[in-house]
Amino acid sequence: MTVLETKKRTGRKRTVIAAGALLGVAALATTAAFTDQAFLNLGGSNGFGGIENSYSIAVSQNQETTVDSVETWIRPGTTATAADIDVSGSDALSPGGDPLYVNIPVLNQSVSFRSTLALQFTDQTADAEDQAQADRDAAYAGLFRVDIAQVDSASTAPTEWVATGLSLDDSGAISSTALGNLEPEAGKVIVLRIYLANGATQALTNAANGGGVKLQAHFTGTSMS
Repeated sequence: MTVLETKKRTGRKRTVIAAGALLGVAALATTAAFTDQAFLNLGGSNGFGGIENSYSIAVSQNQETTVDSVETWIRPGTTATAADIDVSGSDALSPGGDPLYVNIPVLNQSVSFRSTLALQFTDQTADAEDQAQADRDAAYAGLFRVDIAQVDSASTAPTEWVATGLSLDDSGAISSTALGNLEPEAGKVIVLRIYLANGATQALTNAANGGGVKLQAHFTGTSMS
């Protein structure tokens, strides 16, 4: 090895050492720099969600004519816990006769969400003990009709109807009917007009004599932003 080569290598070492020293100085300078931080509560002091922002719909079984006149709202959320609504004259419907009216106030209880609303019906009539009664029930169900209106006040008969002439299908159900949306903490009165149509023949009408339907209303709501 020549003297010149030794000097070159020594020069390289000094360069590496100097570069390391500079990095160390830079690290010390970074460590010694000022720092600051900022924290934000997303959603404010209440955050997101919470029980006060829950969503639910409620109904009344007392047939009030306006939402504001309802004193007790209930939430019967399953078929088994369905609440009863007494309907005067329900035992005396006659084919082609006068209809019966049922008022059902419905409330969107949410303070934050709007709500869709839909209504369907099912026949909860128990299986008859004999075929003759089963035939009468089936004939009665075949004549059974429901009209639906959605109003602010049911103090007078509705002039506009969302759906008319709804009938039970072979499975004993009336498919879902979409109603108007509900604003937060607001509701509507759903008016049902229930009646028996005349059969296509007198024999079909007469076949319903002594039959019956146990109609259950099923409201469904879905929250909306």
